[in-house]
Amino acid sequence: GQSLGYGFVNYVDPKDAEKAINTLSGLRLQTKTIKVSYARPSSASIRDANLYVSGLPKTMTQKELEQLFSQYGRIITSRILVDQITG
Repeated sequence: GQSLGYGFVNYVDPKDAEKAINTLSGLRLQTKTIKVSYARPSSASIRDANLYVSGLPKTMTQKELEQLFSQYGRIITSRILVDQITG
């Protein structure tokens, strides 16, 4: 159940994604500095609202990720990538 240090956040409004990038990219969490940027779009409808987050602490939970990013707007989905072998 530990993070690989990567995650995704999809916002309803692209302006919220932009606010999150401008505010959270470079934020220090525990011993890590996160990088927040636009992800490659999975569909045209969320092209400017899909964020890629790298540098997440290994101990960060899904709930913590959502709490951090929900301050900037309504989230459609979020996901922390975890090692499929070790969980």
